Amino acid sequence: MKLYCQKSSLTNALNNVSHALPARTTNKILEGILVEVKDNEMTFTSTDTNITVKTRIGIDGNGEADFVVPAKKFISIAAKLPEEEVILEFDNEKSSLSIKSGKSCSHLITFPADEYPKVMVQSSENPISLNKESFRKMIRKTAFSASSDEMNGVLTGVLLEIKNKMIKMIAVDTFRLAVYEDPAETDENVSVIIPAKLLTESSKVIPDEGDDQLQLSITDNKVVMDFDNNRVVINTLNGNFINYEKIIRRDGTIKVRVKKEDLLASIDRASLMATVQTNNLIKWTIKEDTLEMNSLSEEGIIDESVEIIKEGEDLNIGFNYKYIMEILKVIDDEEIILHMKDSLSPCLITPLQGEKYLYLVLPVRLN
Repeated sequence: MKLYCQKSSLTNALNNVSHALPARTTNKILEGILVEVKDNEMTFTSTDTNITVKTRIGIDGNGEADFVVPAKKFISIAAKLPEEEVILEFDNEKSSLSIKSGKSCSHLITFPADEYPKVMVQSSENPISLNKESFRKMIRKTAFSASSDEMNGVLTGVLLEIKNKMIKMIAVDTFRLAVYEDPAETDENVSVIIPAKLLTESSKVIPDEGDDQLQLSITDNKVVMDFDNNRVVINTLNGNFINYEKIIRRDGTIKVRVKKEDLLASIDRASLMATVQTNNLIKWTIKEDTLEMNSLSEEGIIDESVEIIKEGEDLNIGFNYKYIMEILKVIDDEEIILHMKDSLSPCLITPLQGEKYLYLVLPVRLN
């Protein structure tokens, strides 16, 4: 069976499904990509059993076939093909796939498709339509705050809430919290916990081009995302998410307005002297119209100063610079507000107006 396709379409599809390949597995078949040919379309599927990615491309050729091909070799070969036109030739009797382009020809062994696990998902009658770019942005602005410690259970996930025509994502670990919300044109109510790592991988599949909308369904303890020629299926986490609203205390009397890039650049420089032994501590001294910060180690000291507009009392407070920097890097606004109470209470970071986003970070106790 001969099939003709474009290199750009092939490599894009293989790149998409690569995000569901397992890092390590004892099941050899999961190291492959399931290829299905039918009705002038070729569908690629990969899974680690927790996340599944399917991508379709158009092809020229007749017939039907399904087989599994070694993923890493297939991806590497496709990326280095010399010309745009690609000829794929599948030989069922020899269990092989030939990949031809220009004067290049490669042969890969294939495996029976019936050995590949089937991911069965019931179709939702009422999928939720969301703006694709906004959804991807929400993931980028929250998932980094989820816990990376698997012992923390549901805190390794992102809580996705949809209600009152608003979509909200919340991520929490033991030192910080991220909340981001956007309007959603739906009357549906949703509350589901999605593994943060898998949600981040799924965002890498969402393209800039194509349809503006993404169709979201929750079914059989799975989140299903359909967009363009792709489907992503992620197993959800079971359990009760932390009552994050109780963590957010708004009793701080100190408000600091600051330019985000100025603060980020100063923290970046001051971090050069921070050490793991001191919890990556950077000390802030907030007084009048200045936020002074310093970090020190046995090798020296770095002092920085940032202009601010302050309301409330002066304050000395310390932070792990990594947590603050990770938050600032995902904020697009030119200016932000820091809300603080004292040296032991959390700092809230919000926009100048409204609460499209809210970040919380715990301070480091100063000696």
